[in-house]
Amino acid sequence: MKRTLTATLFAVMLASTTALVPAVVMAETPAVASMDTSLADVYSRVSLGVVRINVIKKSYAEIVEEEREKKENGEDFYLPPSERGDRDDDDNDRQKGEKDKDKDSEKGEEPKYDWQKKKRNAATGTGFFINHDGLIVTNEHVVRDAARFVVVLKDGRRIRAELVGKDFLTDLAVLRVTMPEGVKPLSWGNSHAIRIGDPVFALGYPYGFDQSLTTGVISGKQRELSKGKYNPYLQTDTAVNKGNSGGPLLSMDGKVVGVNSALYTRSGGNEGLAFSIPAEHAQGIIDLLVKDGEIKRGWFGIGYTEVKPGIGDLLGMSENEGMLILRTPDDEPAYAAGIRAGDVIVAVNGETVTSRLHFRMQAASVKGETTVTVWRDGEYHSFTLIPDDMDEAKSRRRQAEHEKFAPTDKDDGRKKVIGLDLVPANAKAWEKLDLPQGTKGLVVDRMDKMGQGDQAGFEKGDFITRINDVDMITPADFEKVLKQALENDAPYALVYFKRDGQDWTKVVDTLSMVDLEDY
Repeated sequence: MKRTLTATLFAVMLASTTALVPAVVMAETPAVASMDTSLADVYSRVSLGVVRINVIKKSYAEIVEEEREKKENGEDFYLPPSERGDRDDDDNDRQKGEKDKDKDSEKGEEPKYDWQKKKRNAATGTGFFINHDGLIVTNEHVVRDAARFVVVLKDGRRIRAELVGKDFLTDLAVLRVTMPEGVKPLSWGNSHAIRIGDPVFALGYPYGFDQSLTTGVISGKQRELSKGKYNPYLQTDTAVNKGNSGGPLLSMDGKVVGVNSALYTRSGGNEGLAFSIPAEHAQGIIDLLVKDGEIKRGWFGIGYTEVKPGIGDLLGMSENEGMLILRTPDDEPAYAAGIRAGDVIVAVNGETVTSRLHFRMQAASVKGETTVTVWRDGEYHSFTLIPDDMDEAKSRRRQAEHEKFAPTDKDDGRKKVIGLDLVPANAKAWEKLDLPQGTKGLVVDRMDKMGQGDQAGFEKGDFITRINDVDMITPADFEKVLKQALENDAPYALVYFKRDGQDWTKVVDTLSMVDLEDY
């Protein structure tokens, strides 16, 4: 049998602004002082503050019932069971070769038998004390779907714990126990100051083993992952395996510089690519979780992409900077503030936008009136935006798609370009798309499945008004502009169009086009 290894990003059950505040660029100074004490001495000082977290998971039946109730009450449910691909089965102490009778249940698929639906699975992760009030930090995916928590100290003492708060988007959670005697909480270090190449070590309970120490270095900073999109991760080659999640990444003086959260692996185990949530970022999230039990984030209500090299020139910018707005639905905060598709956001509350991750964190952290600076038509403009709450906004956006319309007459001036049947605007289009009479543009009447237009993201019913600075009146205009882009090796073309009554902007990768024919 041919075996295919697929690279997988694990939110591993080793375990989990102002963190919500953007990562701040700070001068990097050595975070690790020269010490005479050995690592063994440091370990003996901090090890009792790092704990195993045993979790009894809710059964499949309990999870389904909770989600059904939330849905009936109009609340956001966490995830439908069919999408639960990670049920943290990596921390069950199952030996190789043992038959996985409850495998379907653990992976989130509907179990075949009633006993499987009622079965509560066990999992384990790592956490660490952060103060004398008994607060323990771990990962959100460690505590997810939990019915009970038991904290186990290195010396074998066991303590029941309660959940204080958790946050899915940063993979952080906080538990509370009655503070045990003789345990010293860990101290936070400076993850801003730690440098690539600085030595670090991790403590945790990999694969259900007793507490283990592994060493390595910081391999990278400000990493962005598909999971935990609101974290500027530290990357390390320190051996971090399943069961280490939620454990500390420490500098060589024993201070926490990160919370271990994820690993990238082809084999399922450590391959030298582990990721930790930076200490300063984690502290802000944790403070909010302790205070409110949850995280509230701002919502602009836009689609955006980075201004890549070549796009800035098309927009008349001296530098490729900021976030290009692709769409601004008219019922969202950005539209109400006056921001439109095609604008480039270059600053939020006076702070320059430096990357996609940075902007995501900026937008999430703001509350109340927010000043957004954009580049439009060769000038900078400032708008006052009042963000929505992210959770409420996402719930509100759940609505049925509008039916797509396009005229069907065959003698209507249509032409196929990159697999799109383009038709000049006519009376039927103006009526169905609720556009003023005489509006110039092209309607996407039909499209070839998996053609260049389909792969570029266009949809039937899109109303194309402009490419770069050229208005679209006939399909020949569309063809001419793209043909010029191909001949001049232009990397991108900016297509402006309307979809469901909203203005959109699409970045078309013309450099990757072979020709204007469909294929």
